[in-house]
Amino acid sequence: MANIQLIATDLDGTFLSDDKSFDKALFRVVLAALKNKNIQLAIATGVHQERINVLLADFLDEKMAYVTNNGARVMNSDGRLIYERTIAMPILQNVQQLLADFPVKPSRGLVYSTDDTAYVPRAYADMIRNSRRRYFKKIILFDDLAEINEPIFKVTMNWQDFDETQFYDAAQRVLGDSVHITETGTGAIDIVPAGVNKATGLKALADNIGISMDGIAAFGDGENDLEMLRAVGQPFVMPGASIVGPFAPVMANNNHAGVLKTILSII
Repeated sequence: MANIQLIATDLDGTFLSDDKSFDKALFRVVLAALKNKNIQLAIATGVHQERINVLLADFLDEKMAYVTNNGARVMNSDGRLIYERTIAMPILQNVQQLLADFPVKPSRGLVYSTDDTAYVPRAYADMIRNSRRRYFKKIILFDDLAEINEPIFKVTMNWQDFDETQFYDAAQRVLGDSVHITETGTGAIDIVPAGVNKATGLKALADNIGISMDGIAAFGDGENDLEMLRAVGQPFVMPGASIVGPFAPVMANNNHAGVLKTILSII
C-alpha cells in the first residue's frame, strides 16, 4: 500500500461533532503533524464552500483542499478551482416537476445551491431557519427556475419524520442517469450532476497534485461517502456508520475527535 500523501475527511457525522464543533487545539496539532510529513488535507463534503468557511473560519489560511457539493466542485490547496460540474436547466426543470408530483413535500426545506447562494422556491421561504441562514452569503427567493442565472451545483430536499428513501426511489425512476442522487444520512437527499460523487472530485484533486488514489486515506460515515471510501487506498469508517465495507474503524466517534485521533495514529 502506498504511503499516505493526502487525507480526505467528510464533515457532518465524521469530522464535526453533533453540535458542529470540533477540537480546535487538537486540529492544530494534527495540521502541524501533517505539514511536517508533507501530507495534504482535503475536506470532502456534501456541503458548499461558504458553509465550510463558516465552520472552519479559524483555519482558512491552512492551505487545505476542498471537494464540495458531493464532488461537483474542487479547489486545490492553492485556492485554484480545478474541477466544476453543474446541473443543466432542463434537468433542474425535471427535478422541479418531480417534486411537484411527489405527494410528500420536503418539510425541512428545498434549496438549489450555488457555492455561496441558496435559491429557495418562495413556497419554502418559511422553512429557512436562522441556523441555516448563516451558512449562505445570500438567500434568494424565486417563483420560476428561469430566474436563476447562476450555475447550480446541487439541489437538496430535506424531510422531517419521513423515510426519504421513498423519494430517492422515485427520483431514480424519473431522473435515471441524468443526475447522481445520494442520501446524506441526515434526512436529506442531494441531487448533483450525473457522474459526480466524492470519488470523482477526489480523483480530480489527486490528478492535479500528481498522486494516486492509493496514496489517499479517507474518512466518512454515510452513503455519499461510499464511492470515495471504495476508491482510496486507506478508507476509514466512523463507529456505528450505516455503511459497510472493507473499511478500517475510526478510533472514536465524531463527538470524541475520532478522525483527528486516528490521523495522528496512522501518520
